[in-house]
Amino acid sequence: MKKFLILSLMLVGALTASAQKTVTVECSADEVVRLWDNTTAKHSNEMEKDELIKSGFKVYNTSSTDLYIFTAPKEKATGYAMVIFPGGGYRYLSFPKTFPEWCRDNGITAVVVKYRLPNIGHSEATLEDAIGAIEYMRANAEKYNIDPDKIGVYGNSAGGHLAGWVSNAMEDGKKPCYSILVYGAMARNVYYNSYSSNSQLKGKYVTSKQIEELHTPSMVGPTTPPALLLLSHDDTTVPSFSSTAYYRALKQYGIPASMHIYPSGGHGWSGRLKWEYRQQWLGAVKDWIMRLEEIKASRK
Repeated sequence: MKKFLILSLMLVGALTASAQKTVTVECSADEVVRLWDNTTAKHSNEMEKDELIKSGFKVYNTSSTDLYIFTAPKEKATGYAMVIFPGGGYRYLSFPKTFPEWCRDNGITAVVVKYRLPNIGHSEATLEDAIGAIEYMRANAEKYNIDPDKIGVYGNSAGGHLAGWVSNAMEDGKKPCYSILVYGAMARNVYYNSYSSNSQLKGKYVTSKQIEELHTPSMVGPTTPPALLLLSHDDTTVPSFSSTAYYRALKQYGIPASMHIYPSGGHGWSGRLKWEYRQQWLGAVKDWIMRLEEIKASRK
């Protein structure tokens, strides 16, 4: 009787997990592809709550991994693709809408990743999603009219940290070809970065050693991809030290990098249509991507 009860409870738990509600963000993406969820992925983030959208763009409690693909039209396509990781302090995803549309209009296929949040200690699921998104686009390069050697990553804030992390965590030969890090939370140590964000990644009782393992400047090596870093001088949420530490690490290994620091804007300006430096930062992104072949050639 006891064994039957335990088995029944296990079955109820499995049915509950499989019936967990997921959400779709309303946007102008041309296609939405589900990679997997907690029942089909190698790792689970153990999220038990239903997914939830607030304000039309903040996504909470993610338990599935979806790719929102903004495909560049053939007449404009450059062959480049950009895998985008939203920010949100690893507590929620701040889904971008205008930037992937800008990418598409400028011949760059954009892929916004609704990744599984670490849910207090399950960072392996988050990293698995980042790697999986890049591998999916590479495997389907022909379908999306992109060059498999022109797939890069982009992220803002916590998404910038994830973009830097996956840029270094993947095997040589499989890494993204570039990274764009917008006010990225790159630096992680006991003296800098929020305890809340680090505990989301490594658990409630995160140790100083575990925090140091998340410090992306320490991950940089000879095969790290070139990076463009953009930030503002008056950002008090993620101070400039976070980006400059990564930039210094890149220069230490001779990795091509460019950094733009705007006088004002604070944090979270990438989606602001009326930000005074909007045209400058978008112009910097486009110019840098269009020069990637030249940058790549200079490394040989």
